[in-house]
Amino acid sequence: MTSLKDFCCICVTKHPYLENVNETDVENIKHYYKLSSCVPDQKWQEDFKICKDCVERLDSTYKFIQACLKKKFNDSVATFDCNTCKKQFKLKRSLKLHITRIHVKTKCKQNGKDKVKVETGDIKVENTQIEIVDIKLNETADIDELDEHSEDDNYTNENDITYSTDEEVKPKLKLLKRYNKRKNPLTCEYCGKVFHRRQHYSSHIRSKHTFEKPYKCDMCEARYTNSHSLLVHKRNHNNEKPFVCSYCGKSFVCSGDLYHHSKIHLNKREYKCTLCDKSFNTANPKDWKYECTYCHKRFPINSSLSTHIKRHTGVKEFSCHICEKQFFDKSELTKHLRSHSSERLFKCDMCEDRDYKNLYGLRKHMKIVHNIGTVKISKPVKKFMCPMCPKVFAFNNKLQKHICTHTGEKPFRCGYCDKQFIDSYYRKVHLKKKHNIEMNRTV
Repeated sequence: MTSLKDFCCICVTKHPYLENVNETDVENIKHYYKLSSCVPDQKWQEDFKICKDCVERLDSTYKFIQACLKKKFNDSVATFDCNTCKKQFKLKRSLKLHITRIHVKTKCKQNGKDKVKVETGDIKVENTQIEIVDIKLNETADIDELDEHSEDDNYTNENDITYSTDEEVKPKLKLLKRYNKRKNPLTCEYCGKVFHRRQHYSSHIRSKHTFEKPYKCDMCEARYTNSHSLLVHKRNHNNEKPFVCSYCGKSFVCSGDLYHHSKIHLNKREYKCTLCDKSFNTANPKDWKYECTYCHKRFPINSSLSTHIKRHTGVKEFSCHICEKQFFDKSELTKHLRSHSSERLFKCDMCEDRDYKNLYGLRKHMKIVHNIGTVKISKPVKKFMCPMCPKVFAFNNKLQKHICTHTGEKPFRCGYCDKQFIDSYYRKVHLKKKHNIEMNRTV
């Protein structure tokens, strides 16, 4: 009986020469550590084996992830330092707000409230009474005024970078979260929803009730309810995708799209059906964030919506360099290019000579021939009519072969004799019978 230890734990194929995952490479790094770094949610056992080909793929994947992490760390190196607590920030405005909220307290009686004022030029506070205070809840600045100031800045703690220890960071983060809450929450006058941040309140009013869009793109006619949506939109114009998936290298315009995409790789299937035991990686389509303005179809990520809208507007940005056929997105072009190639990557494990150029062809074969799988085989519509007779065909290539029966054209010639054929299949049969030559079915 064949043991599972004879198979590679990655490609699940039997190999005569396998390495244990505890073995190390030339840099003295264990395969087990690389596997855990690349796919942390998978339980890798120390007695697993791995083949040589998968070791090479694992090395490439591990190096790519480490390069992405290194790039992310280098990009996040702070350039603005707080002179009081030595905390570092990527953005100048983040440092201003940090000083305002944490360190600077200006006693300026106005309407019976303490106000905070910071110079907008250099990171300095002048002509004001400055008092460095401990971070205590009873000595907070007027959060109402700060929320108004930071509405368009979209200040978040994501711009903060600190190199303190975990023990120093955790209490400060908890405290900053408490600082962000308003003393007097804002209530929506239309639906009664309560908000603790003014920018969230304003965005809710615009997007759900008044539908005003004050933020206009200077490159097209698009308008948005908040500055963040406009920022993401402009990235589409400039083809900027700063958020890169560490698993596959695909990039996205915003962190939310990357978060939803990563669920495909993690495969946690957190969303369970209430009627059966099935679970899914994405929520109910009714709860998806992005909605098409033409047909009201919803999408989980913005890039999918953008591609879908191109189908309504008819914009085809990707064209084949061989036949000049155009497509809506790059994935469709990639699939089409296989039609020009003789490469057939999708092979049937149950048949000896059945292979296909795309996954759908293989799935269709498995369902029709072996009754395996859940793919739905729809009856093709016959829309290609022969101009010489009443016959109608479902596919254009079938029509072209049929037309050859009218014209007498035989484009497939035998390389060993002068015989010609209408179809490559007949040439293949001829070579096998007459010349005893096995031809690859892709020729």
